[in-house]
Amino acid sequence: MNKIDKLEKVVESEKNRIYSYLLKTVRNPEDAEDLTQEVFLAFYRRMHNIKKPAYRSYLFQTAYHKALNHIKKQKKNNEYNREDFDSLAAPLNEEENNLEQKNQLISAALAKLPSRYALLLELQFYQKLSYKEIADTLNLSVSAVDSRLVRAKKKLKKIISQDFPELLS
Repeated sequence: MNKIDKLEKVVESEKNRIYSYLLKTVRNPEDAEDLTQEVFLAFYRRMHNIKKPAYRSYLFQTAYHKALNHIKKQKKNNEYNREDFDSLAAPLNEEENNLEQKNQLISAALAKLPSRYALLLELQFYQKLSYKEIADTLNLSVSAVDSRLVRAKKKLKKIISQDFPELLS
């Protein structure tokens, strides 16, 4: 199997997961699509150095860093005024507004976590992977995934209680 065939196989099996993750992170379909392409381009350039069990791990870590850089760049360039953007959004009822605010706070809390923990929580809660699937994705043992998820949840809880206490009510 040549390099292009291998790339096509990986893209076909992982593109929806990577795109979904990026869409949740950057919240813009066009940006998520562009970043997905960047992730697979980076993978193509490095795939000869990546062993098969580590493909998914490499893709998610690359997606995480590309999204983080994209968000930082957006903030730095100040591409839009948040109030103007909010005024364009469809008005939400109170319940939808509260849920949206909680989701934003949770995203902010996750962003404060070290990337290795944020990635684990993303794989468990948003990608709905089992411990075994996470272990395979990150090339870890199931017990290592378990202990790291316990630490990640403790750190997230600490961040929420210190910085986002309104989420606890």
